[in-house]
Amino acid sequence: MKELNKKLTTENAIVTQADKGKTIVIIDSKEYAENVQSFLTTNNFNTLTKDPTNKFQEQINKTIK
Repeated sequence: MKELNKKLTTENAIVTQADKGKTIVIIDSKEYAENVQSFLTTNNFNTLTKDPTNKFQEQINKTIK
């Protein structure tokens, strides 16, 4: 296992789950980052200016009370 981790590190590769099925994939870190960026751009994801968590928690707490 140590040899595998060392090889992945030296080759700049990561292990991740495939999009479909229960398969794992070994992919170059740079290629993975490019794929993620492409997915986010293609699917119109936006960066939020503010974390909405507190607002939602307040709404939930009001509903519970």
